[in-house]
Amino acid sequence: MRKKMLIVITVLTLVLTGLVPPMSVQDGDARSRFRSRSFSSKKVFRSSGPSRSVWGTRSGGGIFGSSKPAKSSSSSSGYSKPGSTKSGSGYKKPGAGTAKSTRNSAGYAKPGAKKTGFTGAASSRTQVKSMRKSKAARSFKAYKTEQNRFAGKSAAPSGKGYKSSPVLNKSKRYGRFDYSDHYARRDGYYRSRGWNAPSYAYMSRPSFGMWDAMFWWMILDNVGNRNYAAAAYNHADDPGFQEWRQEAEKLAADNVELKEQLNSLDKEVASMSGPRDPGYIPEGMDPEVALAAEVLAEKPAEDAPMRLATASSTGNYHYFGTRVAEYGEGLDIVLRNTAGSMENLELLLAGKVDAALVQSDAFVVFRKRFPESKLVSEQTELYPEAVQMIANRDSGITSVSDLDPDRHVLCIGPEGSGTAMTWEGFCAEDDWYRSIRTRNMNYGAALEEVQRNPDMVMMFVSGLHSSLLERAEKMAEKSGDLRLVAVDDWDFNDTRDEFGNRVYSFIDIPSGAYPELQKGFLFSSDVETLAVNSVLVVRTDWVETYGPEAMDSFSFAVLEAKPDVLERIRGE
Repeated sequence: MRKKMLIVITVLTLVLTGLVPPMSVQDGDARSRFRSRSFSSKKVFRSSGPSRSVWGTRSGGGIFGSSKPAKSSSSSSGYSKPGSTKSGSGYKKPGAGTAKSTRNSAGYAKPGAKKTGFTGAASSRTQVKSMRKSKAARSFKAYKTEQNRFAGKSAAPSGKGYKSSPVLNKSKRYGRFDYSDHYARRDGYYRSRGWNAPSYAYMSRPSFGMWDAMFWWMILDNVGNRNYAAAAYNHADDPGFQEWRQEAEKLAADNVELKEQLNSLDKEVASMSGPRDPGYIPEGMDPEVALAAEVLAEKPAEDAPMRLATASSTGNYHYFGTRVAEYGEGLDIVLRNTAGSMENLELLLAGKVDAALVQSDAFVVFRKRFPESKLVSEQTELYPEAVQMIANRDSGITSVSDLDPDRHVLCIGPEGSGTAMTWEGFCAEDDWYRSIRTRNMNYGAALEEVQRNPDMVMMFVSGLHSSLLERAEKMAEKSGDLRLVAVDDWDFNDTRDEFGNRVYSFIDIPSGAYPELQKGFLFSSDVETLAVNSVLVVRTDWVETYGPEAMDSFSFAVLEAKPDVLERIRGE
């Protein structure tokens, strides 16, 4: 305790002697500025329930989710990879034929992690409606709480002249106005300047005309800063400013300190000259900080622009993008078709798109290719994309571990495809996969080749019931030559990306998904396979630029679009 008291006394002594300047608004330019529309305090976004529920479980190093990378390669279940020795040609992957057992031949147990399914719960539109209602209630509560802090009540600005004010016109509003988010941003600005409202400010009203009362009390409390004092000069004829000034004079009748501050402000203003600027706002301050919440709430919202990269115009990514664009109230979403995940990550990194759909394994592959890259983002998982491997029934292959480097050739899709990227990730995880010969080939041509040649195998990464797998199902029904192969390598269970997110999950493709491809001796059966997750990525700087309301609008659109894409994947 004595040490703490000594530190406090020492700091106060240094301040009083001038060796250490006191914290004040005048030092604001030396601090990190409140960037235009940045809303950089995480507390602003943490208060946003809808966005937190969508983006809070997966991290991209941004505002939501944990930014701590995984400490080790061990999974949460305590499982770690065995140290099996890999060899080249002729190596038999351990665990062949043990997809349903609890222990493979390498002597390690499968962890008890729950498998991912395609029937996972996406928030229903009833839930979205409930979340909107909760958000509105929170906003109203914040408004009432703010009003109750003051002795007087807000009064609507008189006349309509304020609606043409350059200050109001420069302000931005996206999505449904939320009083809670607004007050958090405003108070965050003042905290960053080291300013707290004096007690007498609450003996007055919350607003004057179009102005938030705190704006003028802050100006007065830091009258020595000409950047702030210039607001009083430029808005001297504004009715709201004049109302505030009259109120301040009344309070100053019993407050000598306040009276001195008003006199100092008058002297500062008197020293200024030149034409008055009706759009003046102190440098480093957003107009939203200075304006009354009620005025901003009445201002028509703008659509926040968003460039969203998908993939092929016929795939699930594009379909999801079209649904998000349809549900995105207050958003102007423009879709961009691309070659897939790797191109999408490159576009995100270059700032050429604001959001994109990406396979979860793409982050690991991208980092290996571009180790110096840095993408700060928000991320959320949408649905699993199954690694679907198809073999000829005469190949002898029932599991990925049955692939023979001396015999089989695996088709991994066109160069640059998501499937080729997933295979690259497999090879990076386990050298055994490098021993398998591969070929880049169009998926349709590969399917024909697998039916014709028992030594050819193909892989395709997608949600269930893609047009390609439906075609394979029809071919299997007609000829009986094709089989869906288990991709059941549990070595991959603990793979994490740089932020600790799980890269792979395991799913059981239900027996009814592809009855002919999954047909056994008597009945069709579930097929266990690896899955990557489709991940929606948003650049954090987009979130900071357009604020919590726009992010909530996007989050609601994502929640409403998820059931649509899941129905499509399940073939409903």
